[in-house]
Amino acid sequence: MSTKRILLLILAAVVVGVCVTGSPVFAGNNRTLTVVAVVYVKPGFEDQVKEELLKLVPLTHLEPGCLQYDMHVNIDLDTLKINPRLYLFYENWRSREDWDLHMKMPYLKTWFDMAPQVTEKIELTIWEKYPVNTNPTFRGGAAPAPEEQFSLMAQVFIKPGFEDKGHKEMLALIPLTHLEPGCINYDMHVNLDMDTMAPIPQKVLFYENWYNYKVWKIDHMKSDYLVRWFDMAPKVTDKIDLTGWQRMHFSEKYEPVQWKAE
Repeated sequence: MSTKRILLLILAAVVVGVCVTGSPVFAGNNRTLTVVAVVYVKPGFEDQVKEELLKLVPLTHLEPGCLQYDMHVNIDLDTLKINPRLYLFYENWRSREDWDLHMKMPYLKTWFDMAPQVTEKIELTIWEKYPVNTNPTFRGGAAPAPEEQFSLMAQVFIKPGFEDKGHKEMLALIPLTHLEPGCINYDMHVNLDMDTMAPIPQKVLFYENWYNYKVWKIDHMKSDYLVRWFDMAPKVTDKIDLTGWQRMHFSEKYEPVQWKAE
């Protein structure tokens, strides 16, 4: 068989492969990556930033490597008032490579080019979710309305030398919390170095979703095992930061933007 014919057969096989798969497949490191992005809005730009951030959601959901991409607005834990100057994106990606590709998308570039004019800062951190063998248990009854659901982010800073004890104590909270009837999800993560992807065991993140604020504040926070944890926490942690959020279940429809390749 001639060399030319062999090359033509190889090319045909490649074309067939592309047609069958339908979308590109990206190399992954088999480690799901969690990304947390917090956006601090400048006064007077609340409406503009909300509009621009909402546009990112449907576009990002189309990316093959996107597993989860949820936008939240901040809620004061004491007054429950919405703070339109603070937004949170909780993201899960198939791999670091998929997130890196996301960050190069034209719509992300457009947003980051605009951001210095309308935001005070954007904080980006990456995490790896702990694998666990339990899941929240649905106890029946009416599903919570989206506008009533409550999200919480807890960042725990462990004292040096107490990493093992701190992680064991916090991991023990997960199966107990999953049994609570108001728990939608309760996930624990360890921080990763942005450049090397090495774990930073002193920093832990809990991302939580609850049926409503009451079941978190009353039922969960006053449970015996959590009271015990907070009583013990000063011995192994430097601080614990709790912030409240409302996941944005929006009905606005945005037409896909026709981006031109650079």
